[in-house]
Amino acid sequence: MDRVIFHCDLNAFYASVELLSYPELREKPVAVCGDPAARHGIILAKNEAAKAQGVKTAETIWQARRKCPALLLLPAHHDKYRYYSRLAGEIYRRYTDLVEPFGIDESWLDVTGTLGLFGG
Repeated sequence: MDRVIFHCDLNAFYASVELLSYPELREKPVAVCGDPAARHGIILAKNEAAKAQGVKTAETIWQARRKCPALLLLPAHHDKYRYYSRLAGEIYRRYTDLVEPFGIDESWLDVTGTLGLFGG
C-alpha cells in the first residue's frame, strides 16, 4: 500500500491567533509585525483582508502601508503561537502518532495506518 501523507498548514497563523483576541477586526485588513520603533518592521503574517489589498509576508511595514493605508498592525505574541501550535499538534495526534512538525504552523501527518478513520 502506498503511504498517505497529509500536509497541514495553518495559513495566516499568527494573524488568526491574534484575531481570537480581537474578533471585531476579522473583516478589516490586519497584519502581525515586528516593532517598527525598534526597526523590526516587517510583516510576519496577514489576514485575508490584508492579502486582498496586496500585503505580503516579509515585506516592510511602509511597503504594506503604501498598498493598504488602512492596515491595522498588531504586535507578535510568540507565547500564544506556541500554545496554539501545541493544541493543533494534539488534534493531529488524535488521528496518528506519526506527526512531523515543520515549523510552528505546519506539520506532516502519516495517516497510512489510520485510513479507516477517513473512510479509506
